[in-house]
Amino acid sequence: MILIKKEILIDFFNELIIKQDYFECHEILEEAWKEKGNFTKEDVEVFLILIVTGEYHYRRDNLIGATTSYKRALKLYESNHYHFDHLGFEDSFIDDIYKRFYKLSEKPFEPMQFPVKDWVYQDLYDLYEDEFDSYSQFTISILANVVRNKHITDKHRLRDRSDVVEARLQALKNKIK
Repeated sequence: MILIKKEILIDFFNELIIKQDYFECHEILEEAWKEKGNFTKEDVEVFLILIVTGEYHYRRDNLIGATTSYKRALKLYESNHYHFDHLGFEDSFIDDIYKRFYKLSEKPFEPMQFPVKDWVYQDLYDLYEDEFDSYSQFTISILANVVRNKHITDKHRLRDRSDVVEARLQALKNKIK
Protein backbone atom coordinates (compact mmCIF):
# COMPACT_ATOMS: atom_id res chain seq x y z
CA MET A 1 0.00 0.00 0.00
CA ILE A 2 1.47 3.34 -1.07
CA LEU A 3 0.37 6.27 1.03
CA ILE A 4 -0.26 9.74 -0.24
CA LYS A 5 1.99 12.21 1.57
CA LYS A 6 0.26 14.04 4.40
CA GLU A 7 1.04 17.48 2.90
CA ILE A 8 -0.70 16.45 -0.31
CA LEU A 9 -3.68 15.11 1.63
CA ILE A 10 -4.01 18.38 3.53
CA ASP A 11 -3.86 20.36 0.27
CA PHE A 12 -6.53 18.02 -1.10
CA PHE A 13 -8.77 18.36 1.98
CA ASN A 14 -8.32 22.12 2.00
CA GLU A 15 -9.66 22.26 -1.56
CA LEU A 16 -12.33 19.62 -0.89
CA ILE A 17 -13.75 20.87 2.39
CA ILE A 18 -12.81 24.53 2.80
CA LYS A 19 -12.60 25.89 -0.74
CA GLN A 20 -14.86 23.25 -2.34
CA ASP A 21 -12.74 23.51 -5.47
CA TYR A 22 -13.27 20.02 -6.85
CA PHE A 23 -11.37 20.82 -10.03
CA GLU A 24 -8.28 21.67 -7.98
CA CYS A 25 -8.78 18.47 -5.93
CA HIS A 26 -8.58 16.59 -9.21
CA GLU A 27 -5.37 18.40 -10.17
CA ILE A 28 -3.71 17.72 -6.79
CA LEU A 29 -4.54 14.03 -6.86
CA GLU A 30 -3.63 13.56 -10.50
CA GLU A 31 -0.20 15.08 -9.90
CA ALA A 32 0.37 12.92 -6.80
CA TRP A 33 -0.81 9.84 -8.70
CA LYS A 34 1.49 10.46 -11.65
CA GLU A 35 4.47 11.12 -9.37
CA LYS A 36 4.24 7.57 -8.09
CA GLY A 37 6.67 5.27 -9.81
CA ASN A 38 4.18 2.62 -10.87
CA PHE A 39 0.73 4.08 -11.21
CA THR A 40 -2.29 2.34 -12.67
CA LYS A 41 -5.90 3.22 -13.36
CA GLU A 42 -6.81 0.94 -10.44
CA ASP A 43 -5.14 3.17 -7.82
CA VAL A 44 -7.12 4.81 -5.03
CA GLU A 45 -6.17 8.23 -6.38
CA VAL A 46 -8.19 7.47 -9.52
CA PHE A 47 -11.18 6.57 -7.36
CA LEU A 48 -10.92 9.88 -5.50
CA ILE A 49 -10.39 11.81 -8.74
CA LEU A 50 -13.62 10.32 -10.07
CA ILE A 51 -15.49 11.24 -6.88
CA VAL A 52 -14.38 14.89 -7.00
CA THR A 53 -15.14 14.97 -10.73
CA GLY A 54 -18.62 13.71 -9.90
CA GLU A 55 -18.99 16.46 -7.30
CA TYR A 56 -17.85 19.06 -9.83
CA HIS A 57 -20.45 17.92 -12.35
CA TYR A 58 -23.18 17.56 -9.72
CA ARG A 59 -22.70 21.14 -8.52
CA ARG A 60 -23.05 22.34 -12.14
CA ASP A 61 -26.31 20.33 -12.55
CA ASN A 62 -24.63 17.98 -15.00
CA LEU A 63 -26.27 14.83 -13.67
CA ILE A 64 -25.08 12.70 -16.59
CA GLY A 65 -21.45 13.67 -15.90
CA ALA A 66 -21.90 13.22 -12.15
CA THR A 67 -23.57 9.82 -12.55
CA THR A 68 -20.91 8.63 -14.99
CA SER A 69 -18.06 9.68 -12.68
CA TYR A 70 -19.66 8.11 -9.63
CA LYS A 71 -20.44 4.85 -11.49
CA ARG A 72 -16.84 4.56 -12.64
CA ALA A 73 -15.56 5.29 -9.13
CA LEU A 74 -17.84 2.74 -7.51
CA LYS A 75 -16.93 0.12 -10.10
CA LEU A 76 -13.26 0.71 -9.19
CA TYR A 77 -14.10 0.37 -5.52
CA GLU A 78 -15.98 -2.88 -6.08
CA SER A 79 -12.95 -4.27 -7.90
CA ASN A 80 -10.36 -3.04 -5.40
CA HIS A 81 -12.06 -2.52 -2.01
CA TYR A 82 -9.82 0.37 -1.05
CA HIS A 83 -9.13 1.24 2.57
CA PHE A 84 -9.60 4.94 3.22
CA ASP A 85 -8.64 5.28 6.87
CA HIS A 86 -4.97 5.95 6.06
CA LEU A 87 -6.13 8.74 3.74
CA GLY A 88 -7.98 10.59 6.50
CA PHE A 89 -11.51 9.37 5.85
CA GLU A 90 -13.76 7.77 8.45
CA ASP A 91 -15.10 4.24 7.99
CA SER A 92 -18.47 5.61 6.82
CA PHE A 93 -16.89 7.27 3.75
CA ILE A 94 -17.73 4.57 1.20
CA ASP A 95 -21.29 4.18 2.54
CA ASP A 96 -21.73 7.96 2.22
CA ILE A 97 -20.44 7.82 -1.35
CA TYR A 98 -22.97 5.12 -2.26
CA LYS A 99 -25.80 7.14 -0.64
CA ARG A 100 -24.69 10.24 -2.53
CA PHE A 101 -24.65 8.34 -5.82
CA TYR A 102 -28.13 6.88 -5.35
CA LYS A 103 -29.62 10.30 -4.53
CA LEU A 104 -27.92 12.42 -7.22
CA SER A 105 -31.12 12.94 -9.19
CA GLU A 106 -33.36 13.35 -6.15
CA LYS A 107 -32.17 16.68 -4.81
CA PRO A 108 -30.15 19.70 -5.87
CA PHE A 109 -26.46 19.88 -5.05
CA GLU A 110 -25.32 20.71 -1.55
CA PRO A 111 -21.68 20.26 -0.55
CA MET A 112 -21.10 16.82 0.87
CA GLN A 113 -20.08 16.62 4.50
CA PHE A 114 -17.17 14.27 3.90
CA PRO A 115 -16.56 12.11 6.96
CA VAL A 116 -12.95 12.75 7.86
CA LYS A 117 -10.79 11.93 10.82
CA ASP A 118 -10.18 14.48 13.57
CA TRP A 119 -6.56 15.01 12.49
CA VAL A 120 -7.81 16.34 9.13
CA TYR A 121 -9.95 19.01 10.78
CA GLN A 122 -7.15 19.84 13.20
CA ASP A 123 -4.60 20.26 10.40
CA LEU A 124 -7.05 22.40 8.42
CA TYR A 125 -7.73 24.50 11.51
CA ASP A 126 -3.98 25.03 11.88
CA LEU A 127 -4.03 26.61 8.41
CA TYR A 128 -6.87 28.99 9.29
CA GLU A 129 -6.66 29.48 13.05
CA ASP A 130 -5.92 33.21 12.70
CA GLU A 131 -9.34 33.65 11.09
CA PHE A 132 -11.33 31.98 13.90
CA ASP A 133 -11.72 32.49 17.64
CA SER A 134 -11.78 28.77 18.33
CA TYR A 135 -11.61 25.31 16.86
CA SER A 136 -15.33 24.97 17.51
CA GLN A 137 -16.11 28.14 15.55
CA PHE A 138 -13.94 26.84 12.72
CA THR A 139 -15.72 23.49 12.47
CA ILE A 140 -19.17 25.09 12.62
CA SER A 141 -18.14 27.55 9.92
CA ILE A 142 -16.81 24.95 7.49
CA LEU A 143 -19.81 22.69 7.95
CA ALA A 144 -22.09 25.58 6.95
CA ASN A 145 -19.88 26.73 4.07
CA VAL A 146 -21.31 26.65 0.53
CA VAL A 147 -19.05 27.99 -2.23
CA ARG A 148 -20.81 29.62 -5.17
CA ASN A 149 -17.87 31.44 -6.75
CA LYS A 150 -18.10 31.09 -10.57
CA HIS A 151 -14.30 30.98 -10.83
CA ILE A 152 -14.47 27.74 -8.87
CA THR A 153 -17.76 26.26 -10.05
CA ASP A 154 -16.95 26.82 -13.75
CA LYS A 155 -13.18 26.49 -13.51
CA HIS A 156 -12.78 24.13 -16.47
CA ARG A 157 -14.52 26.64 -18.75
CA LEU A 158 -12.70 29.71 -17.51
CA ARG A 159 -9.11 28.45 -17.45
CA ASP A 160 -6.53 29.37 -20.07
CA ARG A 161 -6.08 26.36 -22.32
CA SER A 162 -4.02 27.99 -25.05
CA ASP A 163 -1.00 25.81 -24.21
CA VAL A 164 -3.10 22.64 -24.50
CA VAL A 165 -4.60 23.78 -27.81
CA GLU A 166 -1.14 24.63 -29.15
CA ALA A 167 0.26 21.25 -28.09
CA ARG A 168 -2.61 19.42 -29.78
CA LEU A 169 -2.13 21.41 -32.98
CA GLN A 170 1.59 20.63 -32.93
CA ALA A 171 0.91 16.93 -32.39
CA LEU A 172 -1.52 16.94 -35.29
CA LYS A 173 1.05 18.67 -37.54
CA ASN A 174 3.69 16.11 -36.54
CA LYS A 175 1.28 13.27 -37.28
CA ILE A 176 0.50 14.64 -40.74
CA LYS A 177 4.22 14.86 -41.68
